[in-house]
Amino acid sequence: MPLGRCKQCNQPLVEIDHWGEGLIGCPTCNRWQASTGEWCRLAPDDIIALRELKAVRLRAEEKA
Repeated sequence: MPLGRCKQCNQPLVEIDHWGEGLIGCPTCNRWQASTGEWCRLAPDDIIALRELKAVRLRAEEKA
């Protein structure tokens, strides 16, 4: 089920598990919303790791 798009950059929103807390947000803008409705930003190291994971996944999909 599509989660929609970021209102700032129009990139697709993603759902992640951040240390046991489910967040929906935009890795490009680094804006995330918890199930409580509270907004937050992830630490720079977390964003770098998330972007690297996405790149690895895209490369694997291209090979398939």
